Parts: sequence; C-alpha cells; structure tokens
Amino acid sequence: MPSKTLKFNEIEIRFNWVIAICVLLTMSGFIRLGIWQLSRAQEKIQIQESFLELSEQQASPIENLPIAGREFDAMQHQNRQVELTGHYLNENSIFLIYQTYEEQLGFEVITPFELSSLGLIVMVSRGWSGIRSENELANALPKIYGELTLQGQIYVPTEKEAARANNLENVNWPLTIRYLEINQLSSYFDSSIFPYVVRLGADQSGGLIRHWPAVTANTSQNFSYALQWFSMAIAVLMVSLILSSNLLTLMKRRMQPL
Repeated sequence: MPSKTLKFNEIEIRFNWVIAICVLLTMSGFIRLGIWQLSRAQEKIQIQESFLELSEQQASPIENLPIAGREFDAMQHQNRQVELTGHYLNENSIFLIYQTYEEQLGFEVITPFELSSLGLIVMVSRGWSGIRSENELANALPKIYGELTLQGQIYVPTEKEAARANNLENVNWPLTIRYLEINQLSSYFDSSIFPYVVRLGADQSGGLIRHWPAVTANTSQNFSYALQWFSMAIAVLMVSLILSSNLLTLMKRRMQPL
C-alpha cells in the first residue's frame, strides 16, 4: 500500500496504513501491560487494607480458624490477632540464626506452645535476642511455666519463604537452624503443629524484642513496571513519528550556524 504524505507547515509525515496499524498494536500491547500492572497494584492496596483490618480486630481463639492452604490463608489470616491458651514447651525452643535488629546480628527465638483445648502445638516467635552464641542463649533464655493465655499475630510465609528447608540430621534441643520450616519439624513432636508461626504480642509472657518488620503488600514494583510499559508505548510513538517524518532534517537545519 503506497504511503501518503501529510504536511503541517514545514513538517512532512509519510503515512502508511500497515505501519500505522503495527505501531498502534504495539502501543496498545504496552499500554495494556501498564494498565494490568496498575490493577495488580490496586489489588495489593486492597490486600494491605485487609492486613491492617485483621491486625486491629479482637483476638480470636486460634483453634477456631479455618485453615485451607497457604494462598487462601495469606489472604484470610495474615496479621490476624489470635489468642492461645496452654503452656510453653520450654525444652524445645528453636533459635533462628542470622536475624537482625537495628543492624545487629542475633537469634529469633521460637518456643512451641501446646494448646490446652486440642493439644495442638503452635510455634510462637518470642522475638529477637542479641546474645552471640546459642549456648549462652539457651542458658539465659527465661523459661515460662504454667498455663498461660497469650495473644499474637499470625504470619503466613511467602511462597519463596515456604520453599526453604534445613538440613536436619542430628536434632538436639534447643535447635539452632536457618529457617523455620514447620513441616520439617512435625516429625519431632507427638502432636500436630499449626502450620504458621504466631508472633507474640507486646507485653506477653516470654516476649523478647519485637524485631519483625510490618507485613505489607509491596506495590512499588508494580508502579515501576507500569511506568516502564507506558514509557515504551510513548517511545514507540515518538520513534515512529521521527522515522516517518522530516523532523530530524528540520532539527539539523536549525542547529546549523547562520
């Protein structure tokens, strides 16, 4: 199909329907990808609002929560306030290495908590300790006895976190490991284990330094990708205009000295 030349004063644009359709389709694809990224960001904002709402609700007994798998539970239970009644299994504490607080290395201390109602075991993260060695920590860690009622927030791990595993060969208590992978630990307890850790609330029995970052839905990457796709759409338009017109020739002519 022959090109048609359109003139706007000094500017001349060679118009070809086939090329124009290709440019429009390419721009449309980039714009659709940008809009999709913005919609994903909006979904994450709604998820963040849900997280905040759950964190502000009154604590409910953990044994009453329906568990249906990580993806569902991340939407329904992330940050949910829960209540636990039972006792700590002090001799089975777990120390997670390479945990930081204010740029200091230390341990995250997790102590199993057995519920009085079901015998279900819940991994309770008591917080962070800056004691340098696990032996010192084991001796210094305060042991809490007797029946207690605790409150905390459920933390559902990301898909990447859930896929991590430890090399467990010789298990000695207290156990020092890199990652808390609850399925790996289930064979070392007589009772069933709740699938997610509970982060102990402030001023609760056995609590240490609460070092966990707030659980948020990250939208910055989606906005960044959306900006990239929209920029690419604009770039395609600009390049096609430049290549199909005499704009470069006019610019060079005006840049020449008189």
